[in-house]
Amino acid sequence: MSTVSVASTAPLRRFAGYRRPLLLTLGGWALCALVFAAQSHVAAAVRGQPLPWGGTLAAWSVWSGAWALLTPAMLWLARRLPVTRQDVWRALALHAAASAGSVLLHLALYAAAAPLVGAPGFTGDWSATYARLIGSAFLPSLAVYWVLLGAVQFLRLQQAVHERERRQLGLEAQLAEARLLALRSQLQPHFLFNTLNAIAVLTGDDPAAARHMLQLLCALLRKVLDKDASAEVTLREECDFITNFLEIEQIRFADRLSYRIDIPPQLLGARVPSLVLQPLVENALCHGLAPRARPGRIVVSARAEDGMLQLAVSDDGAGLSRHMRWGIGLSNTRARLQHMFGERQRFAIGARPGGGTVATLAIPLREGACASAP
Repeated sequence: MSTVSVASTAPLRRFAGYRRPLLLTLGGWALCALVFAAQSHVAAAVRGQPLPWGGTLAAWSVWSGAWALLTPAMLWLARRLPVTRQDVWRALALHAAASAGSVLLHLALYAAAAPLVGAPGFTGDWSATYARLIGSAFLPSLAVYWVLLGAVQFLRLQQAVHERERRQLGLEAQLAEARLLALRSQLQPHFLFNTLNAIAVLTGDDPAAARHMLQLLCALLRKVLDKDASAEVTLREECDFITNFLEIEQIRFADRLSYRIDIPPQLLGARVPSLVLQPLVENALCHGLAPRARPGRIVVSARAEDGMLQLAVSDDGAGLSRHMRWGIGLSNTRARLQHMFGERQRFAIGARPGGGTVATLAIPLREGACASAP
C-alpha cells in the first residue's frame, strides 16, 4: 500500500489555506468588472453614444484584473501597518505613499493591457495613454486602496472586540472559580472554628476586640461571596481584603505571625485583578510559616517600574521545597494573568534572599475606576 509523506502534502495544505482568500479576491473583482461594465454600457446608450458590450467588458475586466494582482500586496500592507491610536499619523503617512504607488502601478498595467484586448478609447501609445489616465483617473483610483484599508481595519477592530469578549467570558469564569477556591482554601472549618472561638473568648474578656474580629470576618465573607464583584479592583481594595485576612489569620498563628503592607500611596489607585494577592499570601502561610514553630513575617509590597506594576509577597519561612508543585490557587492566578494581559505579564515564585520564599508578579500599570462585571 502506497503512502504519502507529510512533506509532500505540506504544499497542498498551504494552498488550501490560501484558496478561499484567492477565490474571494478573484470573484469580488470579477463582479466589480461586470457591474461597472453594465453601468458604462447603459450610461453610454442613454447618452446616445452606445459602446460595444464586448469592448466595454474587456476594458473593465483589465481594470479589475490589474487591481486583483495588486490586492494581496495591499492587504498584506494593511495588516502589517494597522492604523492605531498610538501610531495614527505615521501609519496614515505610510499608507498615503503606498496608495499613490499602488494607483500609479495599477494605471501602468491598465494602460499596457487595455489596448491588447481592444478596449475602446485606447491607443497603442503607452506613454500618452498612461499620462492621460494619471490626469483623469489618479484621484478616483485612490479610493480603491483606502476602501480596502478601511475594510481590513474594520475586520481587525471587529476581531479585537470578539477577542475582548472571549477574554471577558474567560475572566468571569476565572473569577467565579477564584471565589470558590477562596471559600475552600481560606474559609475551611478549622479557620472559621478558630475565628469564632476567639470571638467567643473575647466576648467576655474584651467585647470591643470581639466586635472588631467579627467585623473583619464579615468583611472577608462579604468580599468573597459578592456576586456583583468586578474582575478588577483598585490595589487599595485588594490590600484591604488582604489586611482583613491576615488579621484574622493572626488568631490562628498567634504570636508566630507578623506582617507588613509596604505599598506607596501613589500606587493604591492602580487596577489589579480581584483576589490576585490572596493565593500568594495563602501559599506563604501554608508552605512558609505553618511548617515551622518559630515566628515568621509576611511582607506584601508594590512598586512601579517601566510602566509595569510589580507586586510581591515574601516570607521568611521554610523556603522552597524541592518537590514543590503549583497548586490550584497558583495555577488559577497564572491563568487569569495570561487571560487578562497575554504576554504583558510575569509571574514567578523563587527563593528569598536571606531565606524564605518570594512570589512576584508584574502587570501593566493602569489607574482608574473599575467597572463591575456584567
